[in-house]
Amino acid sequence: MVIRTHVGVSLDGFVADADGVAAWESLPGYEHRSHGIAEVLEHCEAVVMGRSTFDRGLARWSADWPWADKDVHVLTSRPLPSGVRARACDSATELLARLQRTGLMGDVHLLGGARTIRAFLDLGAVARLGVVVLPMLLGNGIPLFDGTAGQPLHLQCQRTHPGGAVELIYTPA
Repeated sequence: MVIRTHVGVSLDGFVADADGVAAWESLPGYEHRSHGIAEVLEHCEAVVMGRSTFDRGLARWSADWPWADKDVHVLTSRPLPSGVRARACDSATELLARLQRTGLMGDVHLLGGARTIRAFLDLGAVARLGVVVLPMLLGNGIPLFDGTAGQPLHLQCQRTHPGGAVELIYTPA
């Protein structure tokens, strides 16, 4: 099991604007499976997201749940709405243990948001830190890294997407 991110970040370091709207959503031409997301999901068996990300996307996803063949987990202390194909867990440590117990053979896509990604980084659980630098400046909002302790990383690969977005994948050094 490999836990990996694939998160869109504005050039000035924000994953979302001040209202919590993901940086991806402000990018012209962005679609749910563009910018390398389809390739990431192809190798993933499970998806983990925070409650804010879940709540923001629920209306859009309920009509067309993008993870029908994936085990979906939401990091939250509140119950999830009935009928949603996801399981709640109130601690990143507990959720990591749950994922390890399941014996997943595929990857886990750590979808976001920033607090959820940082929680798994703090646990040392992220094996591939994928960041897509978006050609835009948000000016303010929710930073991906806010007070995260220094951790050396090794650039594994990079590629350019249409429109000037640059995907960087790092592994712990």
